[in-house]
Amino acid sequence: MKSDLHIYQIDKSFNLQKIAEILGLEVKLLKDFHNANSSPHEWIKDDNQFPTWLNHLYIPDSEINLIENKKRRESLDFVSLRQAEINKSTYKINHKIDLQVSGNSMIDSETEIIWEVSKRREENSFYSDITQVSHQVKYIKSIYRQFAEYMQKFNKPLGHLTVKMTDGGSIHSIANQDEIWFNWVLLRKSLETETSNTIEEKNILEGGDKDFKDTLPLIKNNILYNLFFNDCYRDYNQTGKFIEEEKRQYNSQAFNNEKVNTTVKRKVEKEGNIAKIKFLCEGNSYHNQHLKEIYNSQLKEFLKENYDYSLMWSIEYHFDIEKGMMLFCQSKIKERASNNYIHSMEHKIELI
Repeated sequence: MKSDLHIYQIDKSFNLQKIAEILGLEVKLLKDFHNANSSPHEWIKDDNQFPTWLNHLYIPDSEINLIENKKRRESLDFVSLRQAEINKSTYKINHKIDLQVSGNSMIDSETEIIWEVSKRREENSFYSDITQVSHQVKYIKSIYRQFAEYMQKFNKPLGHLTVKMTDGGSIHSIANQDEIWFNWVLLRKSLETETSNTIEEKNILEGGDKDFKDTLPLIKNNILYNLFFNDCYRDYNQTGKFIEEEKRQYNSQAFNNEKVNTTVKRKVEKEGNIAKIKFLCEGNSYHNQHLKEIYNSQLKEFLKENYDYSLMWSIEYHFDIEKGMMLFCQSKIKERASNNYIHSMEHKIELI
């Protein structure tokens, strides 16, 4: 026996599956760990049968610690979310935008997006592959439809996206930047033949040059990608009540991506194998006085009322704990510069 390893004495009435359940380990993990640390004559067979002479298993921690960790994971007061490899899965995304100005809906749109997503592990990092299957504008005001159809072409360079992820699940870097740039160069050539060479069109193409040459800032500032790759993979030791988190900044939709200071609360609930994680972000006028200057110079005269800023952003996730997989996400944002200027945005992401 190797003296520096923990062992589990085998009860001959238990099979490998039963022992794995007792210790809170996956069968494959337990088998692989034992076989990697034992001599060939002690190896567990392909059919998971023990050699008749085997009386102990090598395990990755003490029996007491493993059982205690299992109890902790099963407790309603503790949730442990860990990333895992995921086979190709399909998500449907519904995206709604509404801009109300003086009681009139200026922008009102609904878009449906289908993604195929997979996740793989390479060495110590996870990589997610996203293939955009479809991107359909289901509704938009007729005066904006032609522009929306033109801008929809700019989704093509991101038709396939590979991101390297942090341990928590957020985006670390873009792994297929060269592919994105190549696709943009092809698209740009076709767009140049369609444009009238106006200043606005030149600015749009130059913006594409910037965004698709270095795509990480574009992705990190995009709400959908931030929702899909949120920093949710961790241990949660408190459940059932809202906990204050670090203050964060939100990219304002009402003020052209100006930073908004917000407070954040988080609540985690556990229902069987499902973890429900809720975030509530709030911003107010007092902590965002820099927006008042923009409002007073650009909007106050038109809207005929004083600056009165507020932001309410609610997010709810559902995760399969065992698979480490997001099943559902719903995000609702209401950003108000004043009573007469309100921007609303909603995302719903569902595994289908």
